[in-house]
Amino acid sequence: MINKKVNFLGKLEAEIMEIVWTNGTVSVRDVVSELEKRKKIAYTTVMTVMTRLFKKNILKRKQDKGGAFVYLPTKEKKEFVAQASEKMIRNFLQEFGDVAVAQFVDVIEMADAEHSASWKKKLKDLLE
Repeated sequence: MINKKVNFLGKLEAEIMEIVWTNGTVSVRDVVSELEKRKKIAYTTVMTVMTRLFKKNILKRKQDKGGAFVYLPTKEKKEFVAQASEKMIRNFLQEFGDVAVAQFVDVIEMADAEHSASWKKKLKDLLE
């Protein structure tokens, strides 16, 4: 499981998605209740952000028996992060090319030993 906040979304979007990924199917009221444990937030703000996440195809929604929408993620967190990071890396490489690759290698070399060894092996396998 990924423990860090998802950085491919805005701050409130990421907070909402963490709640959705943790709880599965949620209503806007469920999310507001969870967020209000940490800060004051308007129901309409959360509803607007969740509607935008739905329009971005990050959330899907259906109506419950009472007619209210309930939301659930379109992808598991790990899959979302993998796809979003792949897209970000592709865009970064297109924009900055060799400089991006050089910096990526530098970051791998500076990483802690556990991650560095794993990443170096993946790169070696890729290049062979």
